[in-house]
Amino acid sequence: MISWSLGFDGCFAVSSEGKSGGLALFWANGCSVSLKHYSSNIIDVLITNPMGDWRCTFVYGEPKVELRHKLWDQLRFVRAQWSGPWVYAGDFNEGLSRDEHLSKGTKGEHQMKLFRDCLEVCELVDLGYSGPKYTWNNRQEGDNNVKVHLDRAVANGQFMQLFDYWQVENIITSSSDHYAILLSFGSQPFSNQKKLFSQNFRYEAMWARAADYIEVVEKIWNEDLDESQNLQAVWSNLNKMADSLRQWSIKTFGSVRKEIMKLEKSLAKLRLSSTTSAYSDEERKIERKLCELFECEEIMARQRSRVDWL
Repeated sequence: MISWSLGFDGCFAVSSEGKSGGLALFWANGCSVSLKHYSSNIIDVLITNPMGDWRCTFVYGEPKVELRHKLWDQLRFVRAQWSGPWVYAGDFNEGLSRDEHLSKGTKGEHQMKLFRDCLEVCELVDLGYSGPKYTWNNRQEGDNNVKVHLDRAVANGQFMQLFDYWQVENIITSSSDHYAILLSFGSQPFSNQKKLFSQNFRYEAMWARAADYIEVVEKIWNEDLDESQNLQAVWSNLNKMADSLRQWSIKTFGSVRKEIMKLEKSLAKLRLSSTTSAYSDEERKIERKLCELFECEEIMARQRSRVDWL
């Protein structure tokens, strides 16, 4: 049901253990996906397309430090089974160097070295990123705040030779302590431009979220009300209502997508320019506003689109 509602045709999931963990992989029709290996930490699949076969492994890093070596062993296991194009992406729960860790304390070198050694043995290199550096934030205040670059994509040389273009983007989220990562690749660069919604008037379901919506509608309808009991009078009032609601919406909501982009840029700038590990009130305020706008955007998308597209 979830895969269908999100517009995907295939799905494979690994159940969570207790209240944490759990993995799910979704894919669209036209993408040939063969499951090769899975565990509580990884889903490993083979992708078949006209450009050639390649391996893709998705990871949820081991949260317990003393067990993290098991994830590196799984990585080596996949490498022993496959020598072709390979990309490995997700939350590794470990950084590669001390500059990827920002906190009051000093990050130990041992675990990071084990991670680097594993990538070297598997001939995997970091694909880099655009956007904010630290992809995880414990969201605590003051000296207790910790930020780390935990989420990334790594690949081998064959993968980079198979595709002319690849890009990893760290995408700001407002409700998770992790950023999402978007890995794009293909024969040419992809456009990040989003389609704008139609500017023609239509009722917006999100308007009902505004505290003054009912009051505004009643006021508009009753102002200069044509009380004639005919269709023309009703049509005239509806046209007046449409024009007034359009102007009210601009003042109240503005452009939701533009406002989201503006706040995302502000949040990224705030996090990029931060020289301390403090989790500021301004950051929290922007995140709350983004959550509200994302809900409005989802309501707009439901109105305009098929369920499978959403």
